Amino acid sequence: MEYTARELLSQLYHAAIDAVDGRFCVQQWLQQNPFQPQYVIAIGKAASAMLHGAMETGAQVQAALLISNAARLPRKLLKDRRIRFVQSAHPAPDASSLQAGDALLQFVRNTPDDARLLFLISGGSSSMVDVLCEGVTLEQLQALNRRLLASGKSIEQMNAARRELSRIKGGGLLDFLGQRHAVQLLISDVKGDDPRVIGSGLLSSEQRSVETHIIATLDDALRAAQLQAQQYDLPVTLHPGFIEGEAAEQGKCLAASLIAAAPGVHIFGGETTVTLPDKPGIGGRNQTLALAMAPQLSGQDICVMCAGTDGIDGCTPCAGAVVTGDTAARAQQMGFDIEQQLAAANAGTVLMATGDLFKPGPTNTNVMDVVLAYKRGEGV
Repeated sequence: MEYTARELLSQLYHAAIDAVDGRFCVQQWLQQNPFQPQYVIAIGKAASAMLHGAMETGAQVQAALLISNAARLPRKLLKDRRIRFVQSAHPAPDASSLQAGDALLQFVRNTPDDARLLFLISGGSSSMVDVLCEGVTLEQLQALNRRLLASGKSIEQMNAARRELSRIKGGGLLDFLGQRHAVQLLISDVKGDDPRVIGSGLLSSEQRSVETHIIATLDDALRAAQLQAQQYDLPVTLHPGFIEGEAAEQGKCLAASLIAAAPGVHIFGGETTVTLPDKPGIGGRNQTLALAMAPQLSGQDICVMCAGTDGIDGCTPCAGAVVTGDTAARAQQMGFDIEQQLAAANAGTVLMATGDLFKPGPTNTNVMDVVLAYKRGEGV
């Protein structure tokens, strides 16, 4: 089979995404389990896809609430009068996040005391829905969120801070359920797949939780990419461990490991962070990770994709970028100082100029980030 390195990595990425697709994973779980929901609540980046999967199973759903930042919804959901859609904010909360919180509590209150509720929760829920503690203002919540997004902290650390201001995070939503029977299906966007961290743990606490099932993880996506690569009869290495820490530093470490590695496909997963300067440029952690690799890869026959599984990197419409052994040279010919641009958190501008951004579009999921590399060598 003839393919370019970029085409190969794109195919591996889409194989990974398909394995953790929200619509598919919810549909599969409901078909394999006896729970029949009467009411469905879907929150997060993958909420519309997850709800779509639930509504397709033939379950006798009486009403559903969809809270998401999605600007476009499947036509089938738009036409379904059982569904109320509340558009909310991500990655920074705003007034719509509090309106979504009010809508969530009202929806739960309007269900019968013996109702069967299905919660579908994915990454992004933390900013999209909230009910603030008494005395806490939206301005205080937004100020905290700005500090957290610029701090370089992990999602676990950020969600722990957000819980302190919320009545529904950290298991607080449980106080509003009463005797209702609830099940939650989660798509994990956190290291360790801890339900108390996913979406800030709306229905999970150390003292109590509802029946919980994690239906899609980063490991599922990485294994799918591995299986796809094996179909091409290529040597494949699925690297253990979790890539985390400052993206610029991790990019240099990854580049060095790939230069020393055997030819073939190399697969990594994790989620890096970026500590932002006062006036950041354009880009996200995956674009920063990719650009940081580029100078060390100069002259190497190695192609690397760094991409978010949600199809979004930072505040850009791109999932990340694909860099090769000539990316750094092309950037330098255009007058870019790569180290300077990394310090300015402006990797997106450089990679846009070199034509190396990766834009797959909406993915219907969110299980953190993947790094896919193809190193050519003799016979490979």
